[in-house]
Amino acid sequence: MLMCVLPHFILRLTLMVFFMASSLRAAVELPFGNRPKVQEIRDWIINLPEENREEGIAVFHKKAGKPYLDKTRKQPNYKSPGISDDDTRSFVFKHTGSRDLHLFVDYPKDWKAGDKRPAMVFWHGGGFTQGNAGQFYFQANYFTQRGAVCFRPEYRLRDTDGTLPVYAVEDGISAVRWIKERAHAFGIDPDHMAVGGGSAGGCMASAVATVDANKMARLGFVGDEDNQAIDIEVQAMMLYNPFVDFFEPTHPRQVDEECLFLGKDPAKYHEVFHGISAIENLTRESPPSIIIFGTRDAFYVSDLHWIIRNRELDLNCRSYVYKGEVHSWYNNSPHLEYTTRNVNEFLVDIGFLDREPEVEMPHKKINPNRNQVQDSKYHGKKDWDEITKYRTFREDHGIPLIPFQHYLK
Repeated sequence: MLMCVLPHFILRLTLMVFFMASSLRAAVELPFGNRPKVQEIRDWIINLPEENREEGIAVFHKKAGKPYLDKTRKQPNYKSPGISDDDTRSFVFKHTGSRDLHLFVDYPKDWKAGDKRPAMVFWHGGGFTQGNAGQFYFQANYFTQRGAVCFRPEYRLRDTDGTLPVYAVEDGISAVRWIKERAHAFGIDPDHMAVGGGSAGGCMASAVATVDANKMARLGFVGDEDNQAIDIEVQAMMLYNPFVDFFEPTHPRQVDEECLFLGKDPAKYHEVFHGISAIENLTRESPPSIIIFGTRDAFYVSDLHWIIRNRELDLNCRSYVYKGEVHSWYNNSPHLEYTTRNVNEFLVDIGFLDREPEVEMPHKKINPNRNQVQDSKYHGKKDWDEITKYRTFREDHGIPLIPFQHYLK
């Protein structure tokens, strides 16, 4: 009798499990369309039941994330920089699952292997989604004339490689270690290195200069080929409108949303994102920095906080806050010239570079309509300093402004 009942019981139990699983799968319905708002995404992931989490994230990626990424992708295929000269060399410094990463080296005219020259590393911007290592060619070319060897590394990008910013910072750590390990061949002093960049590249520089690389490795973010015995200490940061805080309320990086768009569980990435959020990781031992940005930049408030946090820690932080200037305005002349002068004076003052030789500032020939194009592109962007509470905040902390179009006087 028992033998007859048992198969029926097992069959009923199997059916119950099947229908429960089906019910759970059916329960994962997105309460929004293909272009959800930020707050909708945050509310959804917070309230998503744990038992539905893995499948819910997969459904989100398929129905909302992938279509959005496909529609907004601007750089599906990486294009190497076309700007170089006779003193530029290219090396592969890292192999990733998606592509080899190159590093472009600009040498002084009188360079030779075995020199002990200053090293300067520049990372390009592009929101961690696009861009290439050609961006800081003009600055690099200037500083090679000042005697430094300059490096412009690539890193993984969301549009091209389908990766989060934490993998880009991992690539930044790999680049610094790779360069230092070959210091003699590159003719540099490995203990005399400055790192810099603009926007996402500024984030790269500030993160590499403040991150705990060993902790990153423990969390699984380390290059397979990295020599982890090589330190990543640097002597200065050169930050052009950088992204220094992934969790600043006025302009958060939207960590949860980025993870979900790529089909990743944000809960697994919170700790490492805090680990590369440079403003959180500043200490009294952090290197000096120069920060350059404008009042119409989306990162304006977080960059003000960077200045204040450096002061609280008694760190050397040189700031240039330009009235009315927008994001990445320093890429073109005449802004290229005076921002390069800012950085040069800072590096001389902290003893990183000698005063001599004095050389002509870089100049980037541009379309005469470029300024009008830029004004049109950024038309309507708020000037944060014209908002009373932010202007008062800046003034209360004694952070001066440089007048708009000061260079015309």
